[in-house]
Amino acid sequence: MKSSTALKMFILVLMCICVTTASYAQDRRVRMFFGLSFPGGGGVSLQQWQEWEHTVLAKQLVGFNVVESTGYYKGQPERSKVVTVIVFKDDKETMNKIKAIAQDYANKFGQDSVLVVTTDAEAIFIEKP
Repeated sequence: MKSSTALKMFILVLMCICVTTASYAQDRRVRMFFGLSFPGGGGVSLQQWQEWEHTVLAKQLVGFNVVESTGYYKGQPERSKVVTVIVFKDDKETMNKIKAIAQDYANKFGQDSVLVVTTDAEAIFIEKP
């Protein structure tokens, strides 16, 4: 009888851990990978990127980070930008904006696609005292 009670307690503890872990990730980290090469040669200039960044990204998103990168597409290296956004997990409006941003970029700059990767995240702003 004691082992049955111990087993029930163990299962209860495991269930609590699983529920706590599952509900802990309340944010998403969204990373968008924007290639800067044109399919026929050439690429998006710094001026073109900055204009698009200011007129599209900055107007649609509250905050984001942009990093220069080199990616590979179809076996070829290309300059790229990686844009990272932290989004509340249930924020469908911002997720829809992100999809529209990716589509806009692909259309404007003739890209085959824009990769969008979403992962669970814990985001904390550490404020000054």
